Amino acid sequence: MTDEVKGTLFSIIERWGFPTLVAIAFGWVLRQDVLLPLVHAHAKFLEQLGETQKDISGAIQEQTRLLYALQPRSEKTYQTSVVVPDAPPKN
Repeated sequence: MTDEVKGTLFSIIERWGFPTLVAIAFGWVLRQDVLLPLVHAHAKFLEQLGETQKDISGAIQEQTRLLYALQPRSEKTYQTSVVVPDAPPKN
């Protein structure tokens, strides 16, 4: 332990007491051993979820394309047109 760290620890003990030093140490351990691994695991999960969603989207697009390709075609073709009324509506 360096003199600077030792001085910092003793100054914390003198000013705020041993329980505060223990709480700070507990917070540091909790951050290093619990919180940071959870954040990294969550980031990895989100990356995998994004890749999976892209795969699902591609599969749905391919399935839709195939369904349209297999759709039976009618021999008749229908044309639609827009009919413009002669008089304005009576509302």
